[in-house]
Amino acid sequence: MYESKGAGVFKSRVKIGTGWKGYLLAGAGDLDGDGKGDLLARDKAGVLWRYAGTGTGTLATRVKVGGGWQIYNSLVGVGDASGDGKADFLARDTSGVLWSYRGDGKGLFATRVKVGGGWQMYKTLS
Repeated sequence: MYESKGAGVFKSRVKIGTGWKGYLLAGAGDLDGDGKGDLLARDKAGVLWRYAGTGTGTLATRVKVGGGWQIYNSLVGVGDASGDGKADFLARDTSGVLWSYRGDGKGLFATRVKVGGGWQMYKTLS
């Protein structure tokens, strides 16, 4: 983890855990409404996990969001894309279709909504 000093400057990195190889990670903003940034992680089996931020540079114990997420090759937190005051995120499937997931402010998501296709031309950052 790199804590911000502000103005685009960061403190030295701090190790917050091990065993993250094979996870697809997405910083997702405050998904559970506690005012602290959270992390989404999809494991090799396609299970999506939410790690709540503690506000002290660590993460709380993971909470299972659900299975079947292996169909996505990219996840990204987008802040409050829907304008309802709750963090949302986007997921791109392997055929290039982009899906929107509206957060409920408690760490869960509404049914996905198709944004559109043609997103396969964009590279996934890793």
